[in-house]
Amino acid sequence: MQKVTIKDVAKLAKVSPSTVSRVLSGNPSISDDTCKRVKNAVKELHYTPNTTARSLRCEKSKSIGVVFPDISGEFYATCASAILKYARMSDYTVLFTESGHNLKAEKDSIKALLERRIDGIIFIGDNSDIPLIQSIAAQSIPIVTGDRKVGNIPSVTFNNRETVQEMVDSLYKSGCRKFMYVGETPTGQSNLLNRYNGYTDALKKYSDTTSVIFLEESLHGDKLKTARRLFTKKIITSLPDVIITSNDLIAQGIISAAHENGINIPNDMQITGFDDLLSSAYFIPSVTTVSQNIDELAKRCFSMLMDLINKKSSVSSIIEQNIIARNSAKINI
Repeated sequence: MQKVTIKDVAKLAKVSPSTVSRVLSGNPSISDDTCKRVKNAVKELHYTPNTTARSLRCEKSKSIGVVFPDISGEFYATCASAILKYARMSDYTVLFTESGHNLKAEKDSIKALLERRIDGIIFIGDNSDIPLIQSIAAQSIPIVTGDRKVGNIPSVTFNNRETVQEMVDSLYKSGCRKFMYVGETPTGQSNLLNRYNGYTDALKKYSDTTSVIFLEESLHGDKLKTARRLFTKKIITSLPDVIITSNDLIAQGIISAAHENGINIPNDMQITGFDDLLSSAYFIPSVTTVSQNIDELAKRCFSMLMDLINKKSSVSSIIEQNIIARNSAKINI
């Protein structure tokens, strides 16, 4: 018997060989009708692809992928748990992976997810490889970004800029005039950029203030250790009234270093964080910070992805945040 080829399948299904190939690879852009015709032709001709374990599915896999930069962090771990909760409610399986803030690792992770024929992907956090994300979206693969904004890709974000502006305004009203901002270099990360811009925007309103800014690439890694080193080498020589940081771990690192150098927080210097980590409520002093509704982020991201998978319209959304006044800063909200 002559071996059946992909051209034979294409002829019977009345499509091109490339369309057959896309169906066999699980490309979601193929219509249900075309997919069924190809599948029927494959069965009728008993066609077996040359590549191993190719999926013949046209139906949904009922699984999604979620990419984190570092799933071990409290923010991301909490988000992962919440996404899993909502996925289970919809009988969906979730495949988690992390990039480790590494471009190659991110590409490898995404490739592995796509090979598993997932129905869509949620990117939470670090969007270092924006062209890669945009290229995947261009293939009609449903994508949602959470806590980041990437072009016109549907997203769920927080009102970072406005929240930091409110924080600066409140600190100014409480008497602060010498401000400092400490955070990660915000290149390619819209959430960090918006926090930084919120800080600079707010201070433009006040002519009687001074500002020092430290944006450190190394803070993307070990935040506690780097923040402690930054304080002892640079900040301690000229203490501001208040330091506004881009996240709680940086704030905790600076507080720890300040204590070791005999500096009282908040009497000698105030400090604020961002993210409201569980540990911040029990730190000494407890950290004034910004609370983010992570469960709502997960809920909206999953719901938005389901809409895209089911070919429904989807609109990006913004979640408001709350400033949590604690003991590290004298602030009234």
